[in-house]
Amino acid sequence: MSAVEVDGFNASPLLSMLYEGLQNKELASEAMKQVKAVIVITLKNKEGKQQSWVLDLKNKGEVIKCDASPPKSDVQLILKDADFVKLANGKANGQKLFMNGKLKIKGNLMKAASIETVFKQFDPRPKL
Repeated sequence: MSAVEVDGFNASPLLSMLYEGLQNKELASEAMKQVKAVIVITLKNKEGKQQSWVLDLKNKGEVIKCDASPPKSDVQLILKDADFVKLANGKANGQKLFMNGKLKIKGNLMKAASIETVFKQFDPRPKL
């Protein structure tokens, strides 16, 4: 179990994949050039438990689990664990989730759009 995984969250393996990918300094610096933002991802699982992660693609190029209240960020994404998994896997569209009220965004809307790109970049699974 990596430093960012949390029991009961289906998004854990995806955040772990991101965590591993960001250990590669070249990939991290590329992601930082593209995104230039601190993104807080707050998810709620089906048991109603809430957890936040901080994706720092502005200063450090890392993703960390945040157990206290999330730090100041450029954008915060708030959604259900299951919807986040669909979004990260490319099975849901961020814009549609937002329009249907399933994704709440606090902060810079343009920075929020960049999260899909980041997951595509770090996904080790073969592209079909």
